[in-house]
Formats: sequence, structure tokens, C-alpha cells
Amino acid sequence: MGNTLGFERKTAADLARSIVDGRLFHQMGSLRRSYRRPLLLVEGLCDGAAVVGVSWPALRGALINVSVSFGVPVLRSTDARDSAALIATAARQLCDPFDIPYVRPGYRPTGWRRRALYILQGLPGIGPRRARALLDQFGSVAAVVTADASALAEIAGIGDAVARSIHEALGRPSSTT
Repeated sequence: MGNTLGFERKTAADLARSIVDGRLFHQMGSLRRSYRRPLLLVEGLCDGAAVVGVSWPALRGALINVSVSFGVPVLRSTDARDSAALIATAARQLCDPFDIPYVRPGYRPTGWRRRALYILQGLPGIGPRRARALLDQFGSVAAVVTADASALAEIAGIGDAVARSIHEALGRPSSTT
């Protein structure tokens, strides 16, 4: 895996000491620079409990800072055995092929028309108004995608340049001139 996956493993007591002596944030910066997928693994930390004289709000604040400011996800385990299983699982998942297509986060429209408009708005130069015009003219996303550039360019508000952009995004040669 090389520099792909990197863990900084700390016990709850080591986490608290590294906050007090200032090591934690230097370590997170180094971890972030060294690995594409850095992770902080904290072992045996109980919610709400102070550790080695460091209050729970300070511990939680440091973990939030690690995640938000450094972009390093924080994972928690119960003990060393749980940590080993977690590390092995993460490494295995990183090596296994990921055959589920990427799903865009956030808004997920319901109903076929809203979904179709959402998909069409993912095309270059297509906002809500142009997406409605395309869907009204062609009737489906599939028909828009298979239409030639000249047919797309005839839609009000689309034109040759946007039609060419759509065809380029779809990996199809344009036929408009």
C-alpha cells in the first residue's frame, strides 16, 4: 500500500499527553503530508470522561480539530485487539475492488421527472431552464444523450457551443458546424 493508508494509533492516555505537550497537531500534519488516506485511531477513549487530567471537552475539541482542520478521520476502538481488527479491515477494504458506482452526496430527487432534470443539470452548460427545455423536447434523458449535436442546438437557449460541450462530455464527436 506504500503511502496510501497511514494510521496514528494512540491510547486515550497518549492522546491526552500529546494534547498537553503539543505533539498531536504536529503528528497530524506529518500524517496528512505522508499519506493519501491518513487515519487517527484512538484506543479506549470513553465519551464524557477526563483522561490524565485532560477534560472531556478538551479531548473532544482536539478530535474535532483533527477531523475538520487536518482532514484526518478519527476512528475509535475499545482495545488493542479491536484496533488490530480495525486496521486489517481498513487495509482489506482499500485493496478490494470497489464495484459500487460513486453516488453523489446530498440532494436526491424523487419522481422520474425530477430525477431526469437533476441528471440533465449535470451536463455542461445546463441549468434548470435548459434541462426543462431538453426534457420537454426529447422526453427522456436517454433521448437527450443519444440526440445528435445539431438536434440539441435547435433547442431554444442551447446553441452550437453548449451542444458541442454536451457531446464532448459524453465522449461523442460533434456534428455541428
